[in-house]
Amino acid sequence: MNPLQGTSGDEDAPTGALVLGGGGPVGASWMSALLDGLMSEGLPVAKCDVVMGTSAGSVVGAWLTMQPDGLRSVPERMRERAAWHAANAGAGRGDRNLLQSMGDTAGKGTGSALSTAQAAVAAMPPISADQARGLWQPFLPEGKWPRRLQIVAVDAGTGTARAWSAQDDIPLTVAVSCSTAAPGVAPPVAVADAIWVDGGVRSGTNADLLVNSGGDSGHDGVVPGAAAGKVLIVAPLPSDDIAREEAILVGRGHDVRVVIADRFYQKPTDMIDPRFIDIATAAGTRQARDVAADLGKWWSQ
Repeated sequence: MNPLQGTSGDEDAPTGALVLGGGGPVGASWMSALLDGLMSEGLPVAKCDVVMGTSAGSVVGAWLTMQPDGLRSVPERMRERAAWHAANAGAGRGDRNLLQSMGDTAGKGTGSALSTAQAAVAAMPPISADQARGLWQPFLPEGKWPRRLQIVAVDAGTGTARAWSAQDDIPLTVAVSCSTAAPGVAPPVAVADAIWVDGGVRSGTNADLLVNSGGDSGHDGVVPGAAAGKVLIVAPLPSDDIAREEAILVGRGHDVRVVIADRFYQKPTDMIDPRFIDIATAAGTRQARDVAADLGKWWSQ
């Protein structure tokens, strides 16, 4: 038996939950290379029962659940997205200082999330759902929104998070645009009678929404039944949120592993800098080789 198969021994059996954190186009490049590398080593990351993505994680989650072979194309797509950010900065649009404040306030409660979200709306005018669809369509796979994919965004009017799903009757491209509306560098999105900003305003990973019954999530639990199982958290950026959310999941009986990117950047704004795309991709490929054996043992237990 392959030790990297699911516990049932069935290679096609879905297994556990995967949480993909935020980190801009550069973080998405790192995650896509990491996950592609883990799949090459036999880990069933593309077969998880639930894939929850925040910001960059929503982009990578879409490719992983819809077209996993396309993960290798993500860095080049993200190079174009990072160039879009650079063009905005060159034209004086937005306020990159807010990107740093998002990391400073994430995990500090709804009040802090609300303050950052409102600053994001003030920095860049919201766009419509139609504009949001056009903004992200070139960077995402075509096809139906997979039922197991959850995408986290924050309501700028309340500071609370919502995990969008295929049941919410909005296009995947619009949900991704909501989730990636990083304060000061990408426009908020007006949809579903609210204005939405990056899910990272609340948390870089939002892993605790896996077991949240109501409250922030706006749902009766993101994972149906919230049954205890394996949860892999993959984060391009470290944060205090991760340890807090891991403790919540472990307290609910989940078996949790966390993979955080080996540091290949210097500051948060490097995560939207096209010059770091190749560096991030190489780092993700290298880290996949480093962690695959240990993760394989954990997954097969």
